[in-house]
Amino acid sequence: MRYGATISDLHLFSHHSSLDRYHDRIQQAAREAEVFVLNGDIFDFKWSRHGVFSSSVTAAVRFLKSLAEAHPHCHFRVILGNHDAVPPYVAALEELSASHANLEWHEFACVIQNRLFLHGDTINAGNTNNAIRRFRSRLQQPANGHPLQRMAHLAVHGSHVPWVAWKVFPRRILASRILSYLENEDWLDGRGIEHIYFGHTHQAFEDFYFRGYLFHNCGSATHGARMRVVRFQLEGHS
Repeated sequence: MRYGATISDLHLFSHHSSLDRYHDRIQQAAREAEVFVLNGDIFDFKWSRHGVFSSSVTAAVRFLKSLAEAHPHCHFRVILGNHDAVPPYVAALEELSASHANLEWHEFACVIQNRLFLHGDTINAGNTNNAIRRFRSRLQQPANGHPLQRMAHLAVHGSHVPWVAWKVFPRRILASRILSYLENEDWLDGRGIEHIYFGHTHQAFEDFYFRGYLFHNCGSATHGARMRVVRFQLEGHS
């Protein structure tokens, strides 16, 4: 059997990331998978402990480079999320993908056989690519220059309270908004899509059926949430 895997919302570098709980699972999945989708918000540049974007991007490149080089058999696909869609990181991804044949990146989504992957911030942004870009632009300045904002942020996340409680929608609403975007931007026509994977909401679930598609969410490696490394079977034989 051939397998793929996907994760999202590690929010690395932020104070509310809990990567240590999942590090071994991620490495194991990378050893076993032929393709590994990093489905957005892998890094959190706005709330990074590194402060300025340059230091955060350097650390992000180090993380991705280490992953790609440790598992050369695995093809990594990096999708942007609203917390890591910053221009310096995009430029670094361009360079990294040029130097590593087993790594590529995507602004909005990617398709692997009958499965589509997107971060899911269209749920809050709107159902067009331009709406998503506008939504993401709000997070393209680090918060280190706003001490009161950072203090409030740490007060919430230091308490280990789920930090996206305001994003908790019924699954049918999530699926409906995602489908609205995918249909509007012609991601579904003629592709034979059966499964849709997304993140953003930090709500882990699998196999939610809605309007002919199965929806899956990896959850989040942040305080108060839980993350699943979601595996999927690839068609064909090794």
